[in-house]
This record gives sequence, C-alpha cells and structure tokens, in this order.
Amino acid sequence: MYTENGNGYYGSGGQQCVRRGDFILLIQPERDRFCKEPIKVLVRKVAMKQLGHWMMGSARIYGETVTVSGSYGSDGLPKTVPDHIYDRAVLQLPDELKELWNKGGGWNGAGSEAEEIKKWVRKNLPALKK
Repeated sequence: MYTENGNGYYGSGGQQCVRRGDFILLIQPERDRFCKEPIKVLVRKVAMKQLGHWMMGSARIYGETVTVSGSYGSDGLPKTVPDHIYDRAVLQLPDELKELWNKGGGWNGAGSEAEEIKKWVRKNLPALKK
C-alpha cells in the first residue's frame, strides 16, 4: 500500500497500469512458521506494474531485491522476508493497528485499517525508511 497517491497511470478502460512511490511493507521472518513474532513495518520506493490481475513490483531492502504484490507487499498479508532483513527492521506494527488490521476485512488488499496505518506510517516515516 502506498503512503500517498503516488505517481502512475491508468489505461483507457480505467484500469491502473503502473504506480510508483513510497510503499508500506508489513513483514514477518521466514523462521516464524506460526506467526508468533511481531509484524514489523518498512517503507521503500516501489514501482508496480499490472501483471494479469495483480499489481507486482520489487523493493530493495538492505541490499536485497524482494518481490512484492498488492497491499502491504503480499496481497494484504505480511510479506515473508529473510530473517536478517526482519531483524534489521526497527519498528513493529503497534498492537492497536494490528488489531485494526486483523478486523479490517481486506481480502487480497487493504481493509478498513488502511487510513490509520497510513497516518501512523507518515508520523514515523524517517525510521521506517532506514
């Protein structure tokens, strides 16, 4: 999910084709098979293209390229990343936002929690871009 409207264009039928900007990534480590570790948040520049039914792109995170799709990097779910990327990320998604995300109703995308997460991200942007 992008922090702002971003730059992009739409096709003649009104379908989004490309979008660029600061992108909110919710991440979890590969080692966490049972999703017990906190969800962390990063923001990276991402350009996404329409590929079939999905918007897909890549993010550079601590020197590695990570494929992302849809909201939060994994179609509305946290993106699983190598453990060393997760361990370097600084900020966790606050419990109240995680609860909103759990109840947000998003399916293959952001739900009703999206605006609250964007507000929090904008307040913490410098730390999330590290």
